[in-house]
Amino acid sequence: SSSSDRAWPNPTYAWYVVAMLVLAYSFAILDRAVIGLLVEPIKADFGITDAQIGLLQGLAFALCYTTFGLVLGSVADRANRQFLLVLGVAVWSLSTVLCGFAPDFKWLFIARIGVGLGEACILPVAGSLISDYFAPTQRPKAYGIFLLGGTFGTVGGYVLGTIAILTADAVRGMFPALLGGLQNWQVTFFLAGAPGLIVAALILLTVREPDRREKISNPDASNFRHFLAHLRANAWAYSSLLAGTVLNVTGIYAQIAWGITLVIRVHGWTAAETGTAFALIAPIGAVSSIVVGWFVAALVKRGHIDAPMIAAMMHSVTLLIFGPLACLAPTPLWGLWPYIGFNIFTNWSSASALMALSQITPNELRGQATALYTLLTGLVSLTVGSYSVGFLTDHVFTDPHGIATGLATVFAVVGVLATVILGLGRGAFRAAVLRAEAWQKS
Repeated sequence: SSSSDRAWPNPTYAWYVVAMLVLAYSFAILDRAVIGLLVEPIKADFGITDAQIGLLQGLAFALCYTTFGLVLGSVADRANRQFLLVLGVAVWSLSTVLCGFAPDFKWLFIARIGVGLGEACILPVAGSLISDYFAPTQRPKAYGIFLLGGTFGTVGGYVLGTIAILTADAVRGMFPALLGGLQNWQVTFFLAGAPGLIVAALILLTVREPDRREKISNPDASNFRHFLAHLRANAWAYSSLLAGTVLNVTGIYAQIAWGITLVIRVHGWTAAETGTAFALIAPIGAVSSIVVGWFVAALVKRGHIDAPMIAAMMHSVTLLIFGPLACLAPTPLWGLWPYIGFNIFTNWSSASALMALSQITPNELRGQATALYTLLTGLVSLTVGSYSVGFLTDHVFTDPHGIATGLATVFAVVGVLATVILGLGRGAFRAAVLRAEAWQKS
């Protein structure tokens, strides 16, 4: 194998592509986050339980997000990634719009499946594109900036949800034929999904497919059999990296799914007040996305080839400390400071996973490797993160304030497990990096 001697793409245009990926990822996360603001009205209209809400936020989305993740990852390793991204953005945006027209729980569940199908492409495609637009020394920064989309999407979900709640009557009046019979929460889904179609058009018109680099000299290298062989050869490196980062993201999805509901139930704030507060705090996650790239790049420059594992471990510790403190605070204001600490590190695991996978995976397999991470975050992080809190409030911590204890329990468990697993896997990851450097130079 060998890295291409061709010049890397123009840096200005490469960063433009990252900006477009940030925009696409923002709308993907917005579509996931906005439902957290709408839990109570959806429950009231459809007469469903917390566990069923957990299924809407977790399993319904994850069914296609995970099932098609590896398939789309394999496609990203072989086909035009720009077109795949355009198609994915269009599918998840239309499905979010359809959520707003769902007449009952069953149809809302089906529409959420469509959202998951479209969004299954975003991480495999973005991870692969960035690795071909940026040299290895610049990738940590690019991956970190890409994950700003997570912060922007979360903030957008809170802001858009709050605005829709406050202005739903006016919006319905503007489009009476289309939105006249919808509830406020349904209007919110419509407003969240429609702009994504514009993003899809921009990507189609302005983003180019780059040359592939750091390839193995094997025409069949991208097939699934070679991917499995590569995983087996680096089993503990991949296992510890994926298990640790996926556990950390489980805590993030639990917070996205239930953080707003906790404040409403425990502290008596309205949905609009809570959405406004979360929208003001969430931009701190932008610091997380920017700092993690520079932090990892600095560690690598000092010789720490396992820098992404170190960054992910730091995230685990912050979940363990700040998560329970924010949940169990006696007032929302007392919970503000640990929640700020929580947000400063919120994107460190996702960024670390993308960086680490690019270090130990050849180009022909990066889409599949990132899709495996996507699959696990859907099956475990998204499904368990949202459902576990609903299960605990329905069956264990059943008093009205039990959601605080349930969410704190999830943070504590995932924080401890992730810290231990990532720590034990650092040696195997370093060995995998050295093997990858050897085949890139051969």
